[in-house]
Amino acid sequence: MKADLLFKEFDSDEPQTSPAVYELNIISGGGRLYGYLLTPDRRIPAPYPAVIMSHGFPGYTTNNDLELALMRAGCVVIHMNHRGAWGSEGEYLFTNLKDDLTNIAKWARCSAAAEKFGIDAGNIFLAGHSMGGQTVLNAAKELPFIRGVAALAAYDIGAALKNGMEKELFLMIETEGQCLNMTSAARVYENAVDNAEELSVLNGYEKLDGQNVLFVEARFDTVAPAALMMRPLAEKLKTLSGSTEYCTIASGHSFAGQRMKLARILGAWIEKTQKI
Repeated sequence: MKADLLFKEFDSDEPQTSPAVYELNIISGGGRLYGYLLTPDRRIPAPYPAVIMSHGFPGYTTNNDLELALMRAGCVVIHMNHRGAWGSEGEYLFTNLKDDLTNIAKWARCSAAAEKFGIDAGNIFLAGHSMGGQTVLNAAKELPFIRGVAALAAYDIGAALKNGMEKELFLMIETEGQCLNMTSAARVYENAVDNAEELSVLNGYEKLDGQNVLFVEARFDTVAPAALMMRPLAEKLKTLSGSTEYCTIASGHSFAGQRMKLARILGAWIEKTQKI
């Protein structure tokens, strides 16, 4: 993987080597998660680091631009929609997110998938934005083989509920979650309240000991204020072994005007963190 290729293309595609898009469905919780996998141009030699992207709530802010940039740079990129989101089967609940992601990561590491798509099983990364940031941090605690985890403007349900953001969380579920397969907004909210401690990124943080972690803060973030939701974990991790990197971008929660800068930070971190 070479970060200097994030925004560079070959002069033309070649039929035998061009990047490819594969439709995926992976079983999690008895239902099918739907998504896709991107492979880089095969003029970049395999094996490739794999980056598994976790979308936010509900996922209106897409990370397709990051995915394509990482593909150009020589990564296999996996985009899966969580249970109950964007056509994936099952009911959307916050407590399903970590399990979905761990199932996807284990699939990516299996020998059949690694061989088919040229994945370097020793270089699998997780990256998530907003609620996806909470998801990747929590999943990484259960996946010791992960090479690194990147949290981009990560949301933390536990921190939200401890800091008087109950109304904001419920309104987010009720208004933005209408595209999800939910029994009701109240049920999803109660799932958050009943499991707030378990869902918090601080819960079991010591399991990230020895892990490579990247935090990217959005300085003007009012949805997931970093002082409440990311910095406490970053400070905890600095007391452990492993590598913790913290970057700040002068942007709002979606990084809408700073997407190329976000891609460069993420790409450079993966390049230097991968096992050679």
